[in-house]
This record gives sequence, structure tokens and C-alpha cells, in this order.
Amino acid sequence: MEAEERDLVLLHVGFAVAVAGALLAPGDLAQGWRIWGLLLAYDAATLGLVWRGGHLRWLRVWWFAAVTSVFQVLPDAVLAAGLGTLTFPADGAPDIGPVTASMARMWTVPLVMIVAAADAADRRRGTAAGWVAAVLVAGVVFVGAEAVLPPLGIWEPVGVTTLGGWLAPYVLPPELLLGAAAWWGVQVTRERHPLLVVPVGALVSVLYTGALAVSWLLLERGLLS
Repeated sequence: MEAEERDLVLLHVGFAVAVAGALLAPGDLAQGWRIWGLLLAYDAATLGLVWRGGHLRWLRVWWFAAVTSVFQVLPDAVLAAGLGTLTFPADGAPDIGPVTASMARMWTVPLVMIVAAADAADRRRGTAAGWVAAVLVAGVVFVGAEAVLPPLGIWEPVGVTTLGGWLAPYVLPPELLLGAAAWWGVQVTRERHPLLVVPVGALVSVLYTGALAVSWLLLERGLLS
């Protein structure tokens, strides 16, 4: 395992432990502010490890994920205010319209994990393996998020078919597409000007938004039936 990959794994294991401790521990601090603290600590730890280890490849992955995460408020808002299939319970922290504002940072973590895994597969097995890894890891990461975060009150599916009361199947195909799109986005921006990430990240979010709407029409509204 390369030094960069080792640091990535250690960071995300540590972050998972920190999330469990911060969200499950008793205390007066509102959950929304705990989440903000965790996400800012994740960004700070990432930049610290990148600076210490000279992990420039990781830096570009994080930068793409961080910028794209801001745009991911769009699909969340479409689901919440447009389709009415998602709600964000009050968490004591600010909102952006119908979406809790921390979602503008929260997508960074899964996107970094997905792209890092795709990069590792690409280096070892070739480009095809990278694409497969991006899709498979997206499935694992997002299903895991759907299993853990709704019970914690981060968001809740509303008025759609669910498995176990938490997993809405219509979101899975778009999330797999998002994994592949994120890896594509990093590939086309990695060696170019950092500001190119802004339009490419926006494009990825718009693509994901459209995929969510189409998947909802097909799987929830039975458009083809």
C-alpha cells in the first residue's frame, strides 16, 4: 500500500470513529453544529496530511469533491422542494432553503472515498478496473450512508418506496452514476487549472439531478408501465 493510500485509509477510519463518538455522545451542542465541526475537522485533517506527505494527487481529489459538494445542494433541494421525496429534520444549524446547510460539505467525504478507490484500481489494474471500482464503491458507500444517516435524523425519505424504512431504491442508479461521474470529473480536471473544477463539478451535480428525476419517474411513478 502506498503512503498516500495508507494515510487515506487511516483518515477515514479515524473520521468514522469520530462521527460515531460525536453524534452518539450526550451533550447540549445541537447535532447540526456537531456535524459542522466534524466536516471542518475532516477538511483540516485532509489538508494537513496532504501538506505533510506531499500528496498532490489526493489534494486534487479533495478539491474536486469539496467544490462538487457545494453544488450537491441542488439535487438535495430538488428532492426536498421539487419532488417532495426527502426532508431534512431541524438540527439546530442553518439551512439553505429546504436543505440543511451541512450537506454542502457532507458530500466531500464519500466522493473522496469513491475517487480514491477508483484511482487505486486504475493504477493497479487499468482504466476499466477504475470505472468498475468507481461504480462498486459508490454503491457500497451510498448504501452505507442511506443505512446510517436517516436513523440519526440527518435526512428522511418521504412518500417513496423504501427497503427497511430507510433505503429508497430509486436513488441507487443515480448514485452509481454519480460515482462514475465524479471519477471522470477528477480525471479531466486533475492536470488543468484548479478553477476548471467549478464548471465540471456543477456539470456532475446537474447530471446527478437529472438522473434522480428520471429514476423517480421510472421507478416511483411507473412512467413506462
